[in-house]
Amino acid sequence: MEEKPKRIVTTLQAIEKVKRYCAMAEHCQEDVRQKLKSYNVDNDKIESIICDLIAEKYIDELRYATAFVKGKTNIKSWGKIKIINELKKKKISQKCIDMALGNIPETDFQQKMGILAEKWLKTHQNEAQNQIKQKLFRFLYSKGYSSDEIWNFLNKINF
Repeated sequence: MEEKPKRIVTTLQAIEKVKRYCAMAEHCQEDVRQKLKSYNVDNDKIESIICDLIAEKYIDELRYATAFVKGKTNIKSWGKIKIINELKKKKISQKCIDMALGNIPETDFQQKMGILAEKWLKTHQNEAQNQIKQKLFRFLYSKGYSSDEIWNFLNKINF
């Protein structure tokens, strides 16, 4: 199988493509950096382009973090731990992470955990009673909830 030749993209074309990329959805600096690298833009130019995109408001780390937190909380029902870890992978500053998480009330996270647990329990009714609590704990932990939050929740509900 023949490999397709890489399409040559000039720096100006790369900038226009990245502007469209940023205009379509929120992206962080790291996403844009990776996109520019995929267009074979020189590393020196990448940082300069990112600075220009920030100045032109195409990239805003706090705006990105806020949208990320909102989406992962409401759509994926992720807990704080998983959200924080994913934002750190994207090299978002701790200050932006804290500010974005501060926009979501603690009760929303607890409510999402309850809904997740309810759905999980409905699909695992035939499990052995002595294993349900452990399996539910592991499931909620994998969704990014802390062990303390989960144990507090599990102790409130009856099996």
